[in-house]
Amino acid sequence: MVAHGAMATAGKVENELQHYVPLGSIVMCVDPYANKIEGELVAMDEPTGMIIIKSTSTDQKEDLTVLNRDLLTEFEVKKYAPNNTRGAFMPERNVNESAVRKAITEKEEAINRVGPKDVSVAGRELFKVINKTYTNLEWRGNIIQGLDGDFVVHPPYKSGDVKGNTEDAVARIKKVVDKFHQDFVKKHGPQSDS
Repeated sequence: MVAHGAMATAGKVENELQHYVPLGSIVMCVDPYANKIEGELVAMDEPTGMIIIKSTSTDQKEDLTVLNRDLLTEFEVKKYAPNNTRGAFMPERNVNESAVRKAITEKEEAINRVGPKDVSVAGRELFKVINKTYTNLEWRGNIIQGLDGDFVVHPPYKSGDVKGNTEDAVARIKKVVDKFHQDFVKKHGPQSDS
């Protein structure tokens, strides 16, 4: 058992969550992307290994974060829940099911935006930049594709690799790609696989 305030590393996270942390406890964990999430453990699904942490954002709204416990790199119990028996599946309070479904959908969409493993760092970063202005976007293999069929960007993700059906969309995306590569080179230096 990890003592109050102690950290569990990736290999110990599953045991800590599965056997010792009552729902309602205040926890802090780090996801695979080094995002630190701190809040109340409100749900845990043993078969899938999913946990839900409720936290309060800076604008005082409650956020639900859905995480796969097998992918956590760190886990710490900040405060154990009082009067909660070990193994309780849900705390005795209503959980807004639509908020949970929305959080799950948002996480699934975020996972799909990360991109395939064989895509370069520049390709992944370019996807994020394009996605800020063109939200109807997805990966098709290692190709960035506008879902309206307006454009695609093939590796190595340069402006000459932008193709599409509408000249306006292609021209707009080419400008975004050129600006992205200028900024990327300033920040990271020239990349041969970008």
